[in-house]
Amino acid sequence: PTVASGSRLRGRLALALLLSAAGCDAPAPERDPSVAITPLTLPDVSLQAADGAVALRGEGPTLLHFWATWCAPCRRELPRLLRLAEELEGARVLAVTDEPWSAVVAHFGDAPVPACIARDPGGQLARTLGVAALPDNYLVDDGGVARRRVPGSIDAASRAIRAWLSSSGDPR
Repeated sequence: PTVASGSRLRGRLALALLLSAAGCDAPAPERDPSVAITPLTLPDVSLQAADGAVALRGEGPTLLHFWATWCAPCRRELPRLLRLAEELEGARVLAVTDEPWSAVVAHFGDAPVPACIARDPGGQLARTLGVAALPDNYLVDDGGVARRRVPGSIDAASRAIRAWLSSSGDPR
């Protein structure tokens, strides 16, 4: 290599670095935090809400959020998910726990238990989906078919999650 070819190489490298740095202050595109899973039709389980039984079908796309009162990340994100539940039209959030009502009621203190809190008393739904750690989240279509999973904490402001819930719930 000659001095001239080395200078050209350094010049190209400098230009490449300059061009790549030019876009550094642009926000990164949002990544869909959910992952597709093999579609799984959920069984007819008896979930309990403060005001009665909860159906998994026919209520629009649903974000199933598995949580517990003793789970620190769950306690941090639950208020944001409760706000999301209030904002959604044509979709819903169900925050599901297998804890007794006494623990759930104690968690909310003097406030009433929100309508989107549900109990899975025997843990059948969590076992069917393979929930092994909390929090865990599943996106379920209107027909009761689990289609996507968001492991761990979920960003209630995620455009991808909101878009999925605003759609039919079927990404096909």
